[in-house]
Amino acid sequence: MLERGPSTLGPPDRRNRIVTWLARGDWPRSAFYWFYFSALGALLPYWPLYLRSRGFGPRALGDLMALFALSRIVAPYIGGWLSDRFGQRLTVVRGGALLAFVCFLFIVYAHGFVAFAAVMVSFSFFWYATLPPVEASTLAFHGDRYGRIRLWGSIGFIVVVLGLGPILDRLGAQVTVPVIAILLFGLWLATLGLAPLGAPPTGLAPAPIRRGLAPFLVACFLMQVSYGPYYTFYSIYLAHYGYDKATIGALWALGVVCEVVVFWQAGRFFARFGEWRLFAFTFGLAVVRWLVIAGFPRSWPALALAQTFHAFTFGLYHALAVRLVSRYAGPGAKARAQAYYGSAAGAGAAVGAATSGYLWAAVGPRGMFLSAAAVAGAGFLVIMARMKTREQETC
Repeated sequence: MLERGPSTLGPPDRRNRIVTWLARGDWPRSAFYWFYFSALGALLPYWPLYLRSRGFGPRALGDLMALFALSRIVAPYIGGWLSDRFGQRLTVVRGGALLAFVCFLFIVYAHGFVAFAAVMVSFSFFWYATLPPVEASTLAFHGDRYGRIRLWGSIGFIVVVLGLGPILDRLGAQVTVPVIAILLFGLWLATLGLAPLGAPPTGLAPAPIRRGLAPFLVACFLMQVSYGPYYTFYSIYLAHYGYDKATIGALWALGVVCEVVVFWQAGRFFARFGEWRLFAFTFGLAVVRWLVIAGFPRSWPALALAQTFHAFTFGLYHALAVRLVSRYAGPGAKARAQAYYGSAAGAGAAVGAATSGYLWAAVGPRGMFLSAAAVAGAGFLVIMARMKTREQETC
């Protein structure tokens, strides 16, 4: 009898972990997150650079990115409502992914502001609609592993950001278009491997959203407004101070590397420090982050330090946000609650993107980030007020 050579998968316990991971259905969700956030890794750092290469100035660029974010207000709610109302979560996700890819292909025919706006709004509408049903299902059926499934999205983001920067330095910003198209097509392919996402219980009236959601959504709105200058102009801001695209990509990636660590260990943070206290901390750290970026634009170490804060101001913030918002809704309204959060975040992103272009022109790049710090500070005050109200309600 022939003896088998050593397995390339490693020790038996490692093989068992891999088999278990494949068997319990985590990998299709991980693939979905990988492609979804890989596309985001091409869009956030490099799409503004592509728009600038097409001749758009700061104000037009800010308006375009605002329109891009505008679909994030409506799409999550529609996707979440359809999922909860008809129980067709998988249909919404697969259809949205395919339509996002098809709509994006029309970018090659776009010329001028109106045409770019039409393509960006249409493809991003369907793209954003795919996320709430998957988020709600992952939280419902894989809640204890949410961070470890979601972190594959962050890994995809890192791979694209690091890999695309040097390519753009060599070949130009136009390469962004085919890369995004390939990633959107991969997202659709990933949805084909998803098992049914679990329909909400039938025969139940839509569960009411519990009290206290509005202040929470206001705070999330303000956090995303403060991110407007970062998502829209951070790459251009760095280029303005002489950084090349490879360095720009490295700084983006550094933030997401730190984010992956936090996603992996999110459960321990929740258990040790308390969710609402941590949520307030993420807002306070966002204030510090924008102040550092505004104050030390020529210092690479300072900017790198500020990027490590992304682990908390996005990674921990987002893990807490989807966790907390889920508690405001009953079993028949989980996707709808995630949609409310997505819509509030989208509205904040749209406002932040639109105003950042005007702030760049009015108060300069550094003043723009100082304004972002002030908005994050307002969000911090809202969360502190909500925490005080919760304490009074429990007394």
